[in-house]
Amino acid sequence: MSPDASDERTVHPRIGELLELLEETRASLTMAVAEVPEDRRDTRAGEGRWTVGEILDHLHRIDAGFARRLQKIVAEAKERGTPAEHESSSILDRLDPKLVLDRSRRLEAPEIVRPASDTRASDALAALAESRAAVRAALTAASGLALGTITFQHSVLGVLDMYQATIFLGLHEARHAEQIREIARAGRA
Repeated sequence: MSPDASDERTVHPRIGELLELLEETRASLTMAVAEVPEDRRDTRAGEGRWTVGEILDHLHRIDAGFARRLQKIVAEAKERGTPAEHESSSILDRLDPKLVLDRSRRLEAPEIVRPASDTRASDALAALAESRAAVRAALTAASGLALGTITFQHSVLGVLDMYQATIFLGLHEARHAEQIREIARAGRA
């Protein structure tokens, strides 16, 4: 049991739903990585393509940045007296999955979240576990706040509220899990 597992059981239903989404997408990512033999995880799949290690490093950078942003936003929201969340209906439909999961459109990662070119998959997996723990802790600390009232500008999707931003985090990971599965399939061909 993780140190914050007991806190996660008492979170607002909307935060619980987000934590569950993140857990599901992480499980899918882990299964995708397992499909690529260890000795191929740090091999470039093609010119201009990331290795599995680089994909994982990119996801770690996204997670770590999101956790820091959410911690800051939550502290500021509590200081401002952001209202409590009174709704408990599902929020998973607040972001169209096709906007993120459509791999027919290649997206360029902003410099700040581009992976280091020498990233090893094993190191990135460990870092990714740590950054996801930070995301879970930040979400748990945000429990009870009306996160739908707090927005920020996403570089591709525009203005998102913090529920949508967290959904994006999970869907983005699912997008890259599919990229890793593509690497695994190409290796088997």
